[in-house]
Amino acid sequence: MTQTYAQHFEILQERYFVPLCQALKLSLVRTEHGDTYSVTSAALGNVRIFFESERGLGGFGIGEAGAERSLCGVEELAERFPRIRLLPEGHQRLDLDEQSLFIQSHWQDLQVMFSSEHLRETTAWKNAAAKVLTKKYSRDT
Repeated sequence: MTQTYAQHFEILQERYFVPLCQALKLSLVRTEHGDTYSVTSAALGNVRIFFESERGLGGFGIGEAGAERSLCGVEELAERFPRIRLLPEGHQRLDLDEQSLFIQSHWQDLQVMFSSEHLRETTAWKNAAAKVLTKKYSRDT
């Protein structure tokens, strides 16, 4: 019998998201399942952590506590901090364990970044990063 996306997500959620919520004492906010995606989220203080899976690919996202969607993925946000490791082309890839550890080890920094005093700066960084990425892939060759 083939696993559904929701069943696959539940396995990933139990392995990665639930322990993170327990470690940080996060309160569950919402869980949603579609035909090919699932998302769950939990929050504490200024930060809401999202655990998302689409077509079997999963990852953590992060946003302000009241947000309905993540501002960015944890891998992207991790680029603002000293690198854990770099791939030969200069990018950083974090597996789900590393994403969870990143969230835990930078929890206080994340609370500041998503506070009302610094949210505008964090959002401006995300918008600037999106423009750079868009420009990179839209250049005429």
